Amino acid sequence: MLFPIVLIFSLLPSSLAVNFDYESIQLTEDEAAGWPDVRFAGQGPSPPEQECKYTPEDETWPTSEEWAKFNETLGGVLLKPLPLATPCYAGPNYDEARCRALRTQWASNTSLHANDPTSITSQWSSGYSCVPTSDPNSTCTQGGWPVYVVKASNVRHVQLGVNFARNRNIRVVIKNGGHDFNGKSIGGNSLGIWVSGLKATTYHPNYISPKYRGKAVAYGGGTQAQDLSLLSARNNFTMHIAGGPTVGMAGGYLQGGGHSRNSAQHGLAADNTLLIYAVTADGRFVTASPKENQDLFWAFRGGGGGNYGIITSVIVKAWSTPRSATGTITFSTLPDPGSNTSISTDTFWAGIREYFAFLVPITDAGGLGYDFIRHTPTSSSPDLTFSTSIWLPEKTTSEYQAFVRPLLDRLNALAIPIPAPTTKRSPSHLTPRVLGENIPSALIASRLFQRPNLDNPISISETVSAVRTFVEDGGYTYHGIATSPTLEAGGHPDNAVLPAWRTAVLHAQGYDGNRHWNGASPQLSMADEKRSHDRLMRYMQAWRDITPGSGSYTNEGDAQEPDWKDSFYGPNYGRLEKIKKRWDPWGVFWVISGVGSDGWEVRGSSGGGREGFFTQDGALCRVGWRGK
Repeated sequence: MLFPIVLIFSLLPSSLAVNFDYESIQLTEDEAAGWPDVRFAGQGPSPPEQECKYTPEDETWPTSEEWAKFNETLGGVLLKPLPLATPCYAGPNYDEARCRALRTQWASNTSLHANDPTSITSQWSSGYSCVPTSDPNSTCTQGGWPVYVVKASNVRHVQLGVNFARNRNIRVVIKNGGHDFNGKSIGGNSLGIWVSGLKATTYHPNYISPKYRGKAVAYGGGTQAQDLSLLSARNNFTMHIAGGPTVGMAGGYLQGGGHSRNSAQHGLAADNTLLIYAVTADGRFVTASPKENQDLFWAFRGGGGGNYGIITSVIVKAWSTPRSATGTITFSTLPDPGSNTSISTDTFWAGIREYFAFLVPITDAGGLGYDFIRHTPTSSSPDLTFSTSIWLPEKTTSEYQAFVRPLLDRLNALAIPIPAPTTKRSPSHLTPRVLGENIPSALIASRLFQRPNLDNPISISETVSAVRTFVEDGGYTYHGIATSPTLEAGGHPDNAVLPAWRTAVLHAQGYDGNRHWNGASPQLSMADEKRSHDRLMRYMQAWRDITPGSGSYTNEGDAQEPDWKDSFYGPNYGRLEKIKKRWDPWGVFWVISGVGSDGWEVRGSSGGGREGFFTQDGALCRVGWRGK
């Protein structure tokens, strides 16, 4: 028998330790026993293993009556959403005004995607199955978007979603704000679990645990960076916060490592996590901490998002806001509006070399360099623009200006006229915005450059040459984040963070900044996308060649990275794979380039599957399955 939610709440033990009230609302063993579709793993016989997750075309897909019963069990929070751009297509949902607004906001309004139950910031992984076209007679299909979505606002919703999907052999995807470059939070023919409703924060000025005493923050699984920015500003503390306002903090950010302005001082977000509550693949609510489920605690902190369970809340360290200062430097081959003079391309790159030579001092001072090199093709030569924001903790304005003076002197000696940067006090709870945050058509790749790449004249020249070829010949945009989240900075943590982070001083990203899709075409070609991706990979190879043994940040890298196991996980992969098999032997959770993901493939996708371009508009199937 399925009990009402109010009764379920009353049956829970009063001593249950949780961060937030919504975590006390849980599915009980007695309730789950009343319907095999929502039973916990082990409550009954396991469903037989299948080659593929079921799709709506399969006879075994739940009937409309079964979906209705599931919705009733959930308390009415099951959605069957159409793709966000549906109003642009002929039919009963066509809305010209709404479509015009979608086309205008699609590439710039992150909240548009964050507030939708399925949409994400980068659209190519859906197969461009339904985009805000100006041609209403073109085709909109469900493509890579989930078919049903659980709009979760408590742990019970999450548990029911996980159990129903596992027992009925349906693919599961997890979404918060949809800040997703590679399609890890979407999936065709899937049941989505939308956790943005698990949004809550509590600041603990005097948190006490067995191994930590100090400032801390508890936040829910649906909390986004903008929520924590507000909390830290109100209470005058600092913590690791992502640059994009809609980044889901407990999702890929924390689980992938999580860098911030404070990383050279305090390591990564994963290093500062004290406690995790989560729903695992068996449907149960668990605690992961230094004392409970230590292997899961280790994997959650840096082993990749969306793959070991669904986090419902965490507790992380926080710190007093330091005195700090920030300033900007910009130069370009474009004519200066005031003097109508410009610098040559060679001089531009000589300036970049001087800046790169300054990255080690910046990171050694506990600071951050946040820079872009943008390329605008012209008929005669490329127009190049460089901009950076340098942030330094524990500096007054005069101390900051004295620190950057050697860099300014070297740039001025190259005839790059750089005045003393305008410097201001910079609250540490504010963080830079990443890549303008929303790039619907972008293909992105990244690499961690190590200290030896930037600590002597020969290696600096080699690094600048690789970046120059990438930008000038490839036509790509370069984005660099100079930071150094060493083991010492992180407090010597034992977690699953890629070891290459610990000796890196530069997280470098590359993408096509001129590739913003404007909605003028009804559907973009996946063949063209694959050619673009292959080209990006060819240009990225020079970065890999000069960084042997390094890797890439899984949250801001190419999910189709060659040698992705080494690039994203390094020597941690084997241990992570054992943990994945222990906690999820059914393959409930799957994300592209996640640990164990090579045991599955998306068949029938527009991208072509394992041998082509990895889109999510297909059926998720086991590789080499021979049945049991």
